[in-house]
Formats: sequence, structure tokens, C-alpha cells
Amino acid sequence: MLIDAKETQALADMLRINIAPDDAARLAEDMSSVLDYVRLLDEVDVSGVDPMEVGIGGYAELREDVPGESLPVEALEAMSGGAFDSQTEMFVTKPIFS
Repeated sequence: MLIDAKETQALADMLRINIAPDDAARLAEDMSSVLDYVRLLDEVDVSGVDPMEVGIGGYAELREDVPGESLPVEALEAMSGGAFDSQTEMFVTKPIFS
């Protein structure tokens, strides 16, 4: 197994998600299966395949960047749930870490 329960728990801690210790072993198996599949894909010979820019084929055309009309301040205040400061015209969010 590529990932064990201890590494799964460490990853969950970094992502700030809670997983039960009983689930850590099952999740480790699932993640190891995914990594095994990716390792299998690494063995495929792609020497004659051109790299793709877009996964669905074709070319991703970019539109011209044209400035448009901004939303009124009242609309921004209403949509932001109080996070928009009309004095500075900036969004103020709560700190993630204190």
C-alpha cells in the first residue's frame, strides 16, 4: 500500500477535515488504489502522441478583454452579505487564522 492510515490522518489534518480513525485505513486503501492507477497510466507509451492544450480537443480561443460596466455599489453590498466596504470599495473578509 502506497499510503497508510497515519499518512491519511496527517493529510486530513493538513486539509483541516475530520476523519474517524476507523475511516483512515479505508481511505488509505482508496487513495492507494488511485495512485496505483496513475502509476499504471505512467507505463503507457505516448511517444507518438502530441501534447494537448485543451482536454476536449480543439483550440481554446480567448475572447477580447473589453472592460464592461461595473455593478452599482448597492448591488455589491447586497450580494456580499456585509463583506463589501463601500468606503474603500473593497471586500473585507473574516481572518482565517488568528
